[in-house]
Amino acid sequence: MTKTTHPTADRPRALAKARRGQPAKHRGLRTAVFGVAAAAIAVAALALVATRLLPTGPVATGAVRVQASMGGFQPAAMTVKAGSAVRIELTSTDTSFHSDGGGWHEMAIDELGIDWKVGPQSSKVFEFSAPTTPGTYTWYCGICCGGRANPSMQGKLTVTA
Repeated sequence: MTKTTHPTADRPRALAKARRGQPAKHRGLRTAVFGVAAAAIAVAALALVATRLLPTGPVATGAVRVQASMGGFQPAAMTVKAGSAVRIELTSTDTSFHSDGGGWHEMAIDELGIDWKVGPQSSKVFEFSAPTTPGTYTWYCGICCGGRANPSMQGKLTVTA
């Protein structure tokens, strides 16, 4: 009985043998192309990270910038004078491709009737009058990231006399 094999059964071995027989310059070229592609991917990844860490444009005059992302609020606390006019530029640094909330973020302070929302990679300036009574108020994003229960998606507003 004769053993029959499929015509392509020995193909992997034949390809490996053919590669071993290639001149060194071909192997070096493949290595160089791979290295260039890996470097390009690394540069693109660094550029994406850097754009997330940099401010997203000029701050509105007299406004405090609060950035929201899946990592939380930055800064996560602020202090204002009782009765003062407060301007906040709320920025979402997440993209619309984010799977939880589509890049939208919220800054809500229930006790003050504040519920501001901004879309992906956008900013909006909001204004309010600080309470006349000193105290501490918690803000949160209830759109994504575990919502109100997630401690990284909360911040503190301290009102001083």
